[in-house]
Amino acid sequence: MKRRTMVFFLVGIILIIALFQTLDLTKIQDKLAEMPRGELIFYLSGLLTIQVAIMVLAALKWRVVLRYSKVSMKNIIPSTFIGYLVNNITPVGLAGGEPIRAYLLYKTDEISMPTAASSVIVDLALEILPIFIMILLSIGIVLSSGVPAAVSFLLLLMALILGVLFAAVIGITYHKTYSSTLLRLLTKIISIMPFFKRYSDKIEDNFDEITNRFDEAMKLQLLDKWIISQGIFISMLVWILRVLRLYVSFMALGISIALPTIVVVETMVSTVSFLPLLPGALGIWEWTSVELFSIISPYTGVIISREYATMGTLMNRVFIYLIPSIIGVIAAFYLGVNVSKLTQEDKKRV
Repeated sequence: MKRRTMVFFLVGIILIIALFQTLDLTKIQDKLAEMPRGELIFYLSGLLTIQVAIMVLAALKWRVVLRYSKVSMKNIIPSTFIGYLVNNITPVGLAGGEPIRAYLLYKTDEISMPTAASSVIVDLALEILPIFIMILLSIGIVLSSGVPAAVSFLLLLMALILGVLFAAVIGITYHKTYSSTLLRLLTKIISIMPFFKRYSDKIEDNFDEITNRFDEAMKLQLLDKWIISQGIFISMLVWILRVLRLYVSFMALGISIALPTIVVVETMVSTVSFLPLLPGALGIWEWTSVELFSIISPYTGVIISREYATMGTLMNRVFIYLIPSIIGVIAAFYLGVNVSKLTQEDKKRV
């Protein structure tokens, strides 16, 4: 696992190096020289505040999903932060951090593993409608601006994939066969992580009982109108902050950019990052962002060169990737999380 992860990290770094080989580095140096340094600290502080707010809101949304469970925010917040860290260091997309979030809450609070597992699935499901809204908004921007039709096609494809995922989540709620299939898939995913191998074996030994409890938890959480409304509202706030974060990243560098361009790029790149390709979409995020800025910006009033697009993207990535990873490490120390501890069997409750 470690060797494979290191290989994927290396691939991501090579992709970023390859990206720089396509740029005129002199333009970047010149822009950095004229950057408004006096305002930089102000913008960096703003970006840090935005990122922390996004992470805290993510924890709050998870707490909303767990409204019927006795859980503490003092455990939900660090577990959420550790989930960000794991997503950034594992090449399995969201599948890396979400099982660990569930496991950590199971270990730190009086909550069963089926309830914890269903909560992270519902938490992710609450992201689907806001992403749909962002995709529809992006399609409107693309069509009204004359952006090449290929971009609209990609957005429609993303919407279709999300629709299938949403249907799958609903199916899990009403059909035990689907939930059993999902649990077996999750078991296979976590079994490739050494520190979860023992727990995956316990799931297999008690599969029918765990499936029944998982189904009950899914219905309780996903069919609750208050959970759905509050969860979607928080998700929309997070998306607004994500768009603002990217916009401020360019402002910090003294680069002008049109807000519609930001909306389309943030929506498309964030959706692509869901795919289990490289740790934290390292390299893929950067390349995709730069290419999209280059394609879309000429049609939205403010042209962004590849060099400037790279600068803004990397500034944004510091607060998407590096800062959450650092905070995740601190949260791990707070909870006393380490590989040896996570591999210990908990025989008291399942």
